[in-house]
Parts: sequence; C-alpha cells; structure tokens
Amino acid sequence: MLRFNLRQIEAFRAVIETGNMTHAGEVLGVTQPAISRLIRDLEEEYGLQLFVRQAGRIEPTKDAIALHVEVERCYGELEQLVKFATNLGEFRRKRLRVASTVGHSYFLLPEVIRRFHDLCPDVIINLFSGTSPEVVEQIEKGRSDIGLALLPLDVHGVDIRELPETNLVCVMPQAHPLGKLATVTPGDLAQVPLLLISESSLMRKRLLQAFKDADVTPNVILNSTYTGPICSLVANGMGVSIMDKLTADAYSGLAIDIRPFSPSIPCELKLVLPASQVLSQPGKVFLDLLLEHTQ
Repeated sequence: MLRFNLRQIEAFRAVIETGNMTHAGEVLGVTQPAISRLIRDLEEEYGLQLFVRQAGRIEPTKDAIALHVEVERCYGELEQLVKFATNLGEFRRKRLRVASTVGHSYFLLPEVIRRFHDLCPDVIINLFSGTSPEVVEQIEKGRSDIGLALLPLDVHGVDIRELPETNLVCVMPQAHPLGKLATVTPGDLAQVPLLLISESSLMRKRLLQAFKDADVTPNVILNSTYTGPICSLVANGMGVSIMDKLTADAYSGLAIDIRPFSPSIPCELKLVLPASQVLSQPGKVFLDLLLEHTQ
C-alpha cells in the first residue's frame, strides 16, 4: 500500500529551505518539537537519514538533497494542477452549456436566455439544438449542463425533472371550416390534408395512435423534422397540422387559428440534468429563470 504523509514532506521542505527546525516550525505554524517528530517519522517510514548535526546546526545528507530535488519537481506539478483546477472552475463559472430540442430552442429559450444575459452578462452561453435523444446524450456525456427534451425516453445516467405539461393543438388556416369547432378530433380530420412532425418523434407516434383508436386513416401530405416550417405552410393554406401548443402560439401572428385537440395528448417536455455534477451558480440562475418562465 502506498503511504504518503504530506505534512511530513512539508516539514522536510521547510527545514531544507530554512536550515533550521525552529524556523521551519515558524513557517508552518507549529513548534520545533513537532517539526523534529515529523522529520523523524519520515526517516523511519522510508529508512533514510536526512539530516546530521554539525557545529550546532543541521545539514542535509545526500539522500535529503536528492529527495528535495524530487519534492520540488512534484510541488511544481502540484502547483500546475492547482492552477489548472482553478482555471477550470473559473471557466465553468463563466460558461453555461444548454441543450434543447430544436423547437424549444426557438420558442421557449430565447426569452430565458435574454433575461439570463441581463443578470449574468459575463457568462458565455453555448446552445445545442437537436433531437431529444441527442439532448440526453449531451447531458449524459457531460457536454451540456442543462437540457430540455421530450420524454419519456429510455434514459440512464441523468436526472429527469418535471416541467408544466401542455397538450397538442390543431393548427389551421384562418377561415378554415374546422375553425367553427370548439375542439378538433381525429374524426374531423378524416379527409383533411395533414402536415405533421417527422415519424420518429414521440409526439407523432402518440398522435397516430389516437387516429388508429378512432379508426381514422390520416391524410398526411407532408412530414417535417421540425414544426417551425409547418405553421408557415398552414398559413398559406396547404393543410392542417397538430403540434405542441408552444410552437403554435409562437406562430399565432400568422394567418392561422388554433383549436384544442381531443383526445388530449401531452407534450412531455422535461428538464434533463447531470446525475452526479452540481450545477454552477450561473446554471442555478438559468434554471430558476427557466422554471419561472415555464409556469
């Protein structure tokens, strides 16, 4: 077993540098007998004679001189390590890495990021936009500090936290016949051209299940990996869509109408955080703003 007593090495280094055990004790804030004991223990531990008394003073032996060279080398490396850790912590305090699904990068985070920048103008923000599995991977592998993803997913090694739940809505061109309905159902969309989010999304799978349960075959004319362009196409009269309310509300300035969709299909946006790493202070500020905004 490797045994190493840092206090002994500090005492040895102080004696070498001061040439006196009393002075070494003053440097380390301990008594001369305490220094003598530490040196004696070090010698016994490794079978060395480090100092000899000559003319009323102590002199380092050849072993002591050789050991001192190695100690100084190690101290230099230790100082580099301390400097690296200090810089790393400082860099972490001045950097915030956020990962989010593409839609929420556009429609949820900009206001939060703006408010965060007002509070922490010195912090650099790195924003990653991707699919929910990519967001989870960013957090799991330590590439991002805070994530927003549509779950449930089969995830491990991350901390999942709830956010306020919203439901899917039906988006249609203004003056569309469906606008007369208080709530739109799969049966109302039996022959209507539909523009939907890509087939790989959890939202899409739940939506198609709702059509299947209603014994309705959806008339899908466009699949998009991102909901943003869909609203513009709907506003131009190409068809109708069903999407998360957040995206629909963000495009409410276009020539579209929004109606609730039934059955209720939740859009389960979740916070994804590292399982083992404590958030930096900027991270905590950002998280508080995000939670406040999503209320």
